[in-house]
Amino acid sequence: VFQLLTDLKEQRKESGKNKHSSGQQNLNTITYETLKYISKTPCRHQSPEIVREFLTAMKSHKLT
Repeated sequence: VFQLLTDLKEQRKESGKNKHSSGQQNLNTITYETLKYISKTPCRHQSPEIVREFLTAMKSHKLT
């Protein structure tokens, strides 16, 4: 989620398009608040590779 929101934020910066509709402003607020919260948690340091390694390591335990 952190990576996805960060990528979306960067795409909006690069495109330079800031729509001012209420729906877009709500989305911007939700994105900002979520990124602000997540950046204070350990998941900020996770990457797809780390998650993949974890899942591979846990596969042998047959958790459901």
